Amino acid sequence: MQKNEMIDEEKPYIPWYANEYKPGSASSKKVPDYLAFTPQDIKREIEKNVLNQEEACKKIAVLMYQHLHGHRFVGLLAGPTGSGKSYIAENLKKLFPDFVYLRDVSNVTCDGWKGNKKVSSLFSDVNETSSVQPVLFLDECDKMFSPKINAGQENVSESIQAEFLTVIHGGEVEVPGRKDIGMDNYRIVNTGHMSFLFAGAFEKRAQAVAKQESGSSFGFGASSKKLSSYDLELTMEDVREAGCTTELSGRIQKLICLQKFGEEEFCKMLDCKDRGPVREMEREFGIRIFISDRKKEELAHEAYVSGLGVRGMKNAIREYIDELTWENYQAKELEIA
Repeated sequence: MQKNEMIDEEKPYIPWYANEYKPGSASSKKVPDYLAFTPQDIKREIEKNVLNQEEACKKIAVLMYQHLHGHRFVGLLAGPTGSGKSYIAENLKKLFPDFVYLRDVSNVTCDGWKGNKKVSSLFSDVNETSSVQPVLFLDECDKMFSPKINAGQENVSESIQAEFLTVIHGGEVEVPGRKDIGMDNYRIVNTGHMSFLFAGAFEKRAQAVAKQESGSSFGFGASSKKLSSYDLELTMEDVREAGCTTELSGRIQKLICLQKFGEEEFCKMLDCKDRGPVREMEREFGIRIFISDRKKEELAHEAYVSGLGVRGMKNAIREYIDELTWENYQAKELEIA
């Protein structure tokens, strides 16, 4: 595309979950039936802005399709920072706003301990009256699994996981009421038909696996290739080594690993016209962005070396946008050379 080309006029995209399609509106009849979704439909939606993760998106789509048809699941999504976990979570929430709930479980504490975030509080706004049972996306689970030893030499993480075990197994949870809607008393939430998708980077374990599999650097039998983190997919044994208890890991039915990106893959993302970090920033700020090949290589290299991935590239592009805004807030094009 030439620099002087006009920005293409796109037809406005109105997702089915927008206000126009809610009951009582003129277009409410256009709301699709959840059960009409195919696994391919779900995959197509959740991989928006997610590149090179087709197999992972396919597996998640199958799990979600099965959930829509009454088959609960417990899964775990593992992959490096910047590989697309957050995008997948956000796209799931956009596609299924009525029953998908996103939770950060990195700082969950046990009952009786300091901190407002308890296992039970994760269900405070969960709506059991939805036509489809809830799905909880539990992000940063690797931080929750990581052993935390208190002054009494007790592993607090195991106590937290024991509470999760009860929830995942399916039972009744006493949830504090929401004062903002007049619910001062506790209410009982049944988790027996809910599904759970844990997600985490497991970076320390990935580093340990790479070091272990690379072997000794000296002597007979020395490894001919030094592995990096995530060169090998993590296994459930790795998840247990990262601190997940045997009891909880035994409830996880499927481990889904996101692929590690190299510099070449990051460069391809910057070239992608219909999605990816550049297209996303163009849509957000309403400008055309042109990046030289040399700068693409620099951005890709930094994304790979820093481990920040797509998020790092977006942050870098944002810096250029901010500078352009200061210099010429009416500009409609940005050239990053």
